[in-house]
Amino acid sequence: MVSAIVLAGGYATRLRPLSLTKPKALFPILNKPILGYILESLINSDVSDIYLSLRVMADKIIDYLKDTSMLDKVKIEVESEPLGDAGPLKLISQKYNLDDDVLVIYGDIYSEINIKSLLDFYYKKSCDAVVVGTEVEDPRRYGVLYTENDVLVELIEKPKKPISNLINGGVYIFKKDLFKLVETPSSISKDFLPKLLRTKSISVYKYHGIWADIGVPDDYLRLNFEVLVQKYPKGYINSSAKVSEKSTLIPPYYIGSKNVIGEDAYITSNTILGNDVEIGKGTYISESILMNKVQVKEYTYISGSIIADKTKIGRWNHILDGSILGEEVITSDGVLINRRTIILPNKEVKEHVYDKGKIIL
Repeated sequence: MVSAIVLAGGYATRLRPLSLTKPKALFPILNKPILGYILESLINSDVSDIYLSLRVMADKIIDYLKDTSMLDKVKIEVESEPLGDAGPLKLISQKYNLDDDVLVIYGDIYSEINIKSLLDFYYKKSCDAVVVGTEVEDPRRYGVLYTENDVLVELIEKPKKPISNLINGGVYIFKKDLFKLVETPSSISKDFLPKLLRTKSISVYKYHGIWADIGVPDDYLRLNFEVLVQKYPKGYINSSAKVSEKSTLIPPYYIGSKNVIGEDAYITSNTILGNDVEIGKGTYISESILMNKVQVKEYTYISGSIIADKTKIGRWNHILDGSILGEEVITSDGVLINRRTIILPNKEVKEHVYDKGKIIL
């Protein structure tokens, strides 16, 4: 048997304004929070001893677990102070009776790792720990792994000249006794793993598949589109959605439950609509994510943008690529929002935003 610790307590400053009102673990991928995918993967792999470490907006994550009937499947530990991402490992190991082997997963990373295959690799290697590695195009943003015969030799954080494209994928297996070496607060990649490397054997499991740390909005959009193409290349419409026969839908797209899409609406590829979204007549939407309970009135144009929950978009709006509207934003009729505009939650926009990259506080 194996225990699992999911780390979901951190801030997501680079995802503001979205992360001002939503913890990163609850950011939806095709209308399901990342945390939902992680917990389902663990449960489906017969991992029943699951611990969830929370801090930032812990109440919202707990509410999500209640709404999805998963609260009774996990044990919650809310940090009273910042512990880094390694600190909770020691705290939980001291408080609970963990299994000898512990799977550790960041709650804000999406992947489709086969947990059973990962565990088989760990037991076969008879090592002290396993780090999941995955290859990315630009490894300079991550911890780069240098390996020899699947054994970790060195971990280099955010190198300017990476020696490989293999990075730390944010999934680990540790022997429980190793958590005694953790200092608090501390980092797994910067403190704990380098300490282990001095005396312990760490193997690297190479994962090939969809992987993303949604560190910035562009990453978040790209991940959603990648998963959409893989899962629904011909598009998806929830059975409870009402889509006008006079509308046009270009796949791939995702239309969640209880959506209402008016006539002559034009929904192009890589458009993702959450639940309870209303799209008015003659509206054009392309390569964008509209989260839950968003309302878009008639003849509005939205391209390459992220619109957060409960936002209301007026008629004849023009919202251009890279724009992000926080929760419960309201825009008046006839408003232009230029490229890469950031609008914080609960703001009302009545005038054009002509300057590119403007932040509306």
